[in-house]
Amino acid sequence: MFFLVNKPKDYTSFDIVDKFKKIFIWEKIWHSWTLDPMATWLLIVAVWRQSTKHLWKLLWMDKEYITEIDFSILTDTWDMDYFDSKIEYEVLPQKNWIKKDWKVVKAPSIDEIRQKLDLLIPEYELPLTMFSAKKRNWKKLYELAREGIDLHLQQIMKVNSYKILDYNFPILKIKLNVWSWTYIRSIWYWLWEQLWLWWTLISLHRSKIWDIELKKH
Repeated sequence: MFFLVNKPKDYTSFDIVDKFKKIFIWEKIWHSWTLDPMATWLLIVAVWRQSTKHLWKLLWMDKEYITEIDFSILTDTWDMDYFDSKIEYEVLPQKNWIKKDWKVVKAPSIDEIRQKLDLLIPEYELPLTMFSAKKRNWKKLYELAREGIDLHLQQIMKVNSYKILDYNFPILKIKLNVWSWTYIRSIWYWLWEQLWLWWTLISLHRSKIWDIELKKH
């Protein structure tokens, strides 16, 4: 038996599994690909041993995300669940410039952003950011990051397609269809390296796994 869960913000994937365990007390329960605590929407939960055996098949399925970043905020974790550091920069009245300390930086155009993102299709070696749920030596990378550890990892990631949903500087909203082992924060981190404009992830929603999605009412 499989359940499609609309995971709320600030819950870990294990928090959701734990709630199911309180209902199906004697059954084996596990979830599909982990969502970070700040990420929301689609999480697939399998109940009963026969169902959990099939979860591995989801590992090879493409996923779709809707994500937003704010170019005027910088935090130590690159998202709004920051540890102990947050800086907000002044967006000038023209709305396409940001003042950082004594410097003024111009916003990238939508065409500049598209030119960079086009380079990621079909695949690209991207930095693996330390603020993800990927594990290294049985520990999540974001847990290591909060201990001040940076492993400087990289891996090939695949982007099937993207669509810019909205760009009203300093907010950029994009829908991305990606391979399973592609991390959204890695794409944003790489874009920062290309544009030299700081950023913070303000929302991350998984809208689809393969052709599986939550029903919208």
